[in-house]
Amino acid sequence: MEVVEVADKHRITITRPIRDIVPLKIGQKVAIIPFGNGILVQPLPDKPDEKLAELTKNIEFNRKNRKKASELIILQAKQ
Repeated sequence: MEVVEVADKHRITITRPIRDIVPLKIGQKVAIIPFGNGILVQPLPDKPDEKLAELTKNIEFNRKNRKKASELIILQAKQ
């Protein structure tokens, strides 16, 4: 954990110890996510389409599978 100060225009600096753990590149996109009374900063992959394809390579997208997933979600919500 690092403590930093919010500068003008609400900018913060990601310090060296944090960058050593979570390498970031200049110009890389990050997601800023509200989290209770705080925020979470999540680095985004350089090529999100390629990362998504890698994560979903064994998933077949079709009507039958979407219907089955919807039914499962509804069933879980009722429990």
